[in-house]
Amino acid sequence: MAADAGLIKTDEDVIGIGGSGVGADAALILKPTNTHTFFDMRIKEVICKPHF
Repeated sequence: MAADAGLIKTDEDVIGIGGSGVGADAALILKPTNTHTFFDMRIKEVICKPHF
């Protein structure tokens, strides 16, 4: 959505942070894409993820 709105560039890596419940518990470095090319998005690195 941020790429579709022009808030981030699709030719630069970004950090995506998310989680469920309370707080953020996962972070990724990825190459963003627009909605129409969603399946071209590539995860470059997993910074952290929850351990269950």
